[in-house]
Amino acid sequence: MSLRSCFQLPCFQLFQLLVGSAAIVPLWAASAIAQVQINSTGVISGTITPPNKNPNFNQGTTRVDTDSQGRYFRNGVLVFDASAINPNLVRMGANGSFFVDFRGIPVVSTNGTLDSAILSGQLQPTQRFNNDTPVNFWGNIQDEFVVQGNYVGTVTDPATGQQYQGTFAIRGQGPRYSDSNGGSSPTVFDFRSQYNFQANPSIAPKPTVFSYPVNAMPVKLTITVPAGLQPIGSGTTGSGTTIGGTGSTGSTGSTGGAGNNTDPVLSIFSAGSSFEVQRAVLDAAQAPDAIGPKSRVLLR
Repeated sequence: MSLRSCFQLPCFQLFQLLVGSAAIVPLWAASAIAQVQINSTGVISGTITPPNKNPNFNQGTTRVDTDSQGRYFRNGVLVFDASAINPNLVRMGANGSFFVDFRGIPVVSTNGTLDSAILSGQLQPTQRFNNDTPVNFWGNIQDEFVVQGNYVGTVTDPATGQQYQGTFAIRGQGPRYSDSNGGSSPTVFDFRSQYNFQANPSIAPKPTVFSYPVNAMPVKLTITVPAGLQPIGSGTTGSGTTIGGTGSTGSTGSTGGAGNNTDPVLSIFSAGSSFEVQRAVLDAAQAPDAIGPKSRVLLR
């Protein structure tokens, strides 16, 4: 068939001719096959601060259910008491429950470190638009602390033992404030971002904490191996606990190609316009180990 006669074919026949050619492979398909996502665990340390450009709170609101006095308990221990700060912080919902609103906190760290059994290297300082100096990682504190950064070095896939060397995008999710170990993660309580615009006079969020130390905070890690990066050879399986896949240790947690990760890191970076998750909260009248209502993260 000549080139001239080919272009005279009806469009659908030309499409069938091209699709039927085994030599034609979409570029995006080749890239997707080469990408690998590894899920594991690690620990984050360092001092976190609001960025020095536009250090104000973000537009996410964490709404925390409390008792009638604005108190929030974790494992029977008082974590937050609105009545000791300003009773007007407490609001009542349409269903008669009580809550206090908190504004989310954007943070950066210039001295942050990341340690993991499957990583060898270091965080790469990155210039962020909202901070004058390069930062090792950046993130956001809402109902949990979520960090992002770039890691330079070697990563070992626990599922296959294969090692990759280069620069990887990392994302880590710390404990939620309602978890039993939530105290190891900075929270909106620690940054005192409580507010109530409907109070008279209104109580606006006002930064009062400008530096907070994080000491070996456990995180669930998601490490993205860039498309096209080939393994440098086989390695031994990492000793860290793998989060993902079917939830077992060491044998799952890596996805390639289309990214069939069954346990993606839930964070405000990937949330839609809003999301709602269950939380533990204790009322003074309940037993110390009681499980109760929920909190909500409202994004706008």
